[in-house]
Amino acid sequence: MNEEFDSLVEGWFHSLMEFRPQAATAIGLHQYDKKMPSGTKESLLKFIETRSVYLKKFQSIKEESLSPDRQIDCKLLISTLKYNLFKEREIRQWEKDPDLLQIISPTLLPLFSREFAPFENRLESISARLSKCPQFIEEFKSRIANPVELWVTMAKEACNSLPLFFQVISHTAKGKGLDTAELDEASAKTADALSEYVEWLDTLPCEEKPFLGRELFEKLLEAKEIGFRADEILKLGENYLKKEKAHLKNLGSKVDPSSSVEQVRARIRQDHPSTFEAVLNEYKKAITKMREVICEKGFATLPEGEHLTVQETPAFLRHIMPVGFYILPGVFEKDQTGTFFITPVEGEALAEHNYTAILNIAVHETYPGHHLQAVWSNKNPSLARMLTFAPEFVEGWAHYCEERIQDYGLNNVNMQIVQTMNVIFRAVRMIIDVKLHCGEMTFGEAVQFLEKETGMEHSVAAAEVKRYTKTPGYPLSYLLGKHLMMQLQREVKEHLKDKYSDREFHDVVLQAGILPFAHLREVLKLQGML
Repeated sequence: MNEEFDSLVEGWFHSLMEFRPQAATAIGLHQYDKKMPSGTKESLLKFIETRSVYLKKFQSIKEESLSPDRQIDCKLLISTLKYNLFKEREIRQWEKDPDLLQIISPTLLPLFSREFAPFENRLESISARLSKCPQFIEEFKSRIANPVELWVTMAKEACNSLPLFFQVISHTAKGKGLDTAELDEASAKTADALSEYVEWLDTLPCEEKPFLGRELFEKLLEAKEIGFRADEILKLGENYLKKEKAHLKNLGSKVDPSSSVEQVRARIRQDHPSTFEAVLNEYKKAITKMREVICEKGFATLPEGEHLTVQETPAFLRHIMPVGFYILPGVFEKDQTGTFFITPVEGEALAEHNYTAILNIAVHETYPGHHLQAVWSNKNPSLARMLTFAPEFVEGWAHYCEERIQDYGLNNVNMQIVQTMNVIFRAVRMIIDVKLHCGEMTFGEAVQFLEKETGMEHSVAAAEVKRYTKTPGYPLSYLLGKHLMMQLQREVKEHLKDKYSDREFHDVVLQAGILPFAHLREVLKLQGML
């Protein structure tokens, strides 16, 4: 049965790669680099049916006939397939959200930013994919039946910004002395297709709302297997918000009893590099420092061959990534280099990159946060675990690291204040996620709540809430994930007693793959840690 299971996993894996060649590129399977996915509704429905067929096949396997690791993988695949089928058949965002960027961007960005091959070779793949984009854009229209007005507006913004990326690619290629005729022709035709698509979007009637409603949101939580209902998550978020606001007030009084929390926070924000170039340098220094801390103080083991680069955010992504983001290396890439993008800012906006925030962001995004977790996950040999993604684990781990790293020499009061502010932000996200999608908060009320509780500037708060409307269950994953990770760590510590070590616990968690907590527990039990 082990061989039969492995063969079935491989079949499902290759079916997924054929349908999503951009995902194949992202994980480092470059035989797909010149392909674009089909954009038609017909192809999507066919893929959904294929997913359903594989679910039945995995459900028919007797788990007891598999090795212990494969038993976990089988349960994991069944859970993942059910979750995705629920989203595709019941939430049906694919017929409501006309955003092309979410598909076209992943087809191009890894080819441009990852140096897995000479740029000339990667440029051929970029040009090939761009030449297929006009057809994909035309096909994609067939999916959009019940568009959401807010998402249509966001899609138009993305379409208008995407050609900027084409220009960046062309400029880079010319700087390397390469012929860009094929690229420029494909870029021009794609830009024209995007313009026509924007005009088409203006003709669509938009009656759908950008919220799930309580019933669907509860079903989503159940499908995610996180073990909490909406009201329980809301109560948890409200408790964290109340507790951390009181904690922040106490920390502020330690710094300066005569100043308010807002004044203390303002002083921290004012202590920042004077230019964006200096900001980039500070991030590089902070990342180097955190890598040394992880190595020298035994937080976790560093995997061999990992690297990290820091770059400016591409222009076409800056409107949706106002601070920065991390892109993990492909699973199958020999070069395990992650990329941390920082969005250029100037003037007062530099305060977002104050010295304390830079260090905390480095912890979250790089070491021991997303980058360390991603590279270790890439080393797990299980194909099944490459096919799963649990945001409550990924974001929960990075948020957990922000707090735990204070036990490793970063326990100054400014760091505590910034970290506490981050918990408040994540608690607010949790509250908004639940209330927004359960119909207890309007879009405007969510923006106001975010501004009031975090001090966030209006345009940034509005951009945040726009994203929340499209990603139900994700905003709550940061704090809920940290909560679950801290709970898990306490249980392992209690079980192992004197035999417990952070390094061992962190290594097992990191090397298990990106697992929902219910399945991560099975791994820890298998390792004798629970």
